[in-house]
Amino acid sequence: MISKESAKAVMSITVGELAEKIGGRAEGDVTRTIHGVAPLRSADGRALSWIGHPKYAGELRNTQAAAVLVPNDCVAPAGLTVIRVADPDLAMCAVLRLLAPTRDNIAAGVHATATVASDACVAGAAIGPHAHIGPRSVIGANTQIHAGAYVGADVRVGRDCVIWPNVVIREGTIIGDRVNIHPNATIGADGFGYLQRAGRHVKVPQIGIVEIGDDVEIGANTCIDRAKSGVTRIGEGTKIDNLVQIAHNVEIGPNCIIVALTGLGGSCVIGEQTMIGGSVGVADHVRLGRGAMIAAKAGVDRDVADGGRVAGMPAVESRKFWRQVSLTGELPELKRELRRLMERIEKLESATDDQA
Repeated sequence: MISKESAKAVMSITVGELAEKIGGRAEGDVTRTIHGVAPLRSADGRALSWIGHPKYAGELRNTQAAAVLVPNDCVAPAGLTVIRVADPDLAMCAVLRLLAPTRDNIAAGVHATATVASDACVAGAAIGPHAHIGPRSVIGANTQIHAGAYVGADVRVGRDCVIWPNVVIREGTIIGDRVNIHPNATIGADGFGYLQRAGRHVKVPQIGIVEIGDDVEIGANTCIDRAKSGVTRIGEGTKIDNLVQIAHNVEIGPNCIIVALTGLGGSCVIGEQTMIGGSVGVADHVRLGRGAMIAAKAGVDRDVADGGRVAGMPAVESRKFWRQVSLTGELPELKRELRRLMERIEKLESATDDQA
């Protein structure tokens, strides 16, 4: 076991070494040691911080950070150690990978407590404690199936995937390469489909599958339902946050972003590079066009065109929504003005009646 002190020693690097690894240009005390990352305001003399744009340069004056990632053209205060890079936000991603603690990897092979069907293929994979691999399933090389994960029958999981503890992958699911599925996600549970007959709910059998493309990431406790028939499909490169519900027969294009607590109704079609904010609800059979942007907490009950931006419940064009929101603060005064106008009209009508 690595002690906290040893872990800290591993997760440290000098400013000069760090600049070299990320392709930056260090200025100042390049011998200072970086032990972590923190925002400008809370960074101490052991932390690296960053600003993404020169307009934030004024905030550099008061930081206690050991060093700061800054854009190449940023004017930094005298005495501050900086690392100049073309894209500080992107460079910070590289820094975080360098300083990250060692991931909880598991050894290749099958743990003694795991259960693997005799006709499953797990060559080159790592199968953790108490994991289950069902009949005829195939797990790709260098893929890790962590403790307690359940992989049903006839599942295909690609290479270099990470299936974290207690993930459930139901029968027939197809998963591409380099897919990362976080703890307690469920892939391929039955879609929610019932007919009402004679006052009873009759379950519609769900016999389709889920297909997940390469380089997808799926957050903890997210549920992706199998199709009623055919496929529920997640396009390559799409990133799905925690606690997202994706219903049966949904089709999500490549490189989408779907944020936490979003729910997608059955048979939705989500175009590539679409971004969906947190707590969004999308009704059944709705189509979101390529590159659409859906604001947090929106309720989408109709199609959105390519590149469309919507907000509100029910969702409307974003600029219209924000104009409506800006007017709400004026409603009390508008109400008072309306009352005054009504009183004036009543007086004018009364005077007219007296002259008649």
